[in-house]
Amino acid sequence: MSTPNRPSAVILTIGDELLVGDRTDTNASWLAAFLTNRGFEVERILSVGDAPTGIREGLRSAFEWSGGHGLVVATGGLGPTEDDRTREVVADLFGAPLDTDSDVLDALQRRFRSRGMDRLPEPNHRIALVPRGAEVLWNDVGSAPGLALEGSEGRLVLLPGVPSEMKHLATERMGAVLDQWFGPRPPQSVRRIVQTTGIPESALAERLESRLPSGSEVNLAYRPSVRGVELVFSSTGPEAEGRLTDALQRVDSILEAYRYESSSGDLAESVLDALRERGWRIALAESCTGGMLAARLTDVPGSSDVVQGGIVAYSDRAKVTLLDVEAERIEREGSVSAGVAEAMAAGVARRFEADVGVGITGVAGPGGGSPEKPIGTVWFGFRTPDREWVEQLHLPGDRGEVRVRAVQHALHRVLTNANSIHGRG
Repeated sequence: MSTPNRPSAVILTIGDELLVGDRTDTNASWLAAFLTNRGFEVERILSVGDAPTGIREGLRSAFEWSGGHGLVVATGGLGPTEDDRTREVVADLFGAPLDTDSDVLDALQRRFRSRGMDRLPEPNHRIALVPRGAEVLWNDVGSAPGLALEGSEGRLVLLPGVPSEMKHLATERMGAVLDQWFGPRPPQSVRRIVQTTGIPESALAERLESRLPSGSEVNLAYRPSVRGVELVFSSTGPEAEGRLTDALQRVDSILEAYRYESSSGDLAESVLDALRERGWRIALAESCTGGMLAARLTDVPGSSDVVQGGIVAYSDRAKVTLLDVEAERIEREGSVSAGVAEAMAAGVARRFEADVGVGITGVAGPGGGSPEKPIGTVWFGFRTPDREWVEQLHLPGDRGEVRVRAVQHALHRVLTNANSIHGRG
């Protein structure tokens, strides 16, 4: 349950698409962070389908978990179609008949006229139905407004399920309602996010938790993915900033070799910054990753001053003709080998007159593996003005995961090399 002076909140997301895997529920995670940072303690996150019985049961469970005096925020089911049933269920649950709000209806008609339509389609009239006594939260980026209701069941805010509309209403409209209902709340949770790569979650946890004993006032959450582990350090209260600073200092030596900083959270941004600082330009030669490394780098705005170009040399012939890899070497060592990766890196650096060349060749699967070179075997070649080297990894996962992990490793090694020259570890 909620801690003293921190009201409870429960999030309910509504929609059949959430239950059958058609769509990832990003609304729930965003709302959880939003409410936590505004002094609420999120007790539960629930999801239900579009059926009225499911919505009703979900709301009742949410009110029960909120303690009757907390907050329930529900998203979804406020649109114009027959499967958008949230407002009807809420009206019945609160004993608040649905009335057509003339101001909402007028706004909808103006919105459709601005799009060149001479009349509002009949189904859209449902959007203007508002439970009696509810406060309308105006939606400036979409059609369906949000709604805020307070009754014997509890306190409820309804938001559209479209993520951009939900975020707009939560940020621009819901805050005033929450202040009116709950008044001043304790200082928000303070968080520090550290991006790491190149170390598994279990190994990282083993090392970090020896420095951050259980029972401390700093919480640490792990968010692993195929690209790395995002660490979220958090604390609450007036001393939160100092506690987080102290905790990060205690684990600094552990994280030094694995962390990176980027405003977007993408390692590629850090790599570009490091190469730009060094005055180096990069070129990529890819086989098993099929251009994914080049795509990661060029997805970052402004990358053109660092990225010279790339070649997807998938076939042996392409490696020979485009990257000057010796055919005899491929025949002797195989296309997935140290020598070929080394030659790919050198060849692409020469062709694009780049300071840094990266070559990747491997067996991503699901076929093509052998006892000597099983699926997940990847060779990397690196060429920089100060050194050349090769590395081999045996990466876990399916074809997609192997390719993503290979790209992430290549980025990490380029960053590590560039940073070491600057004395940054």
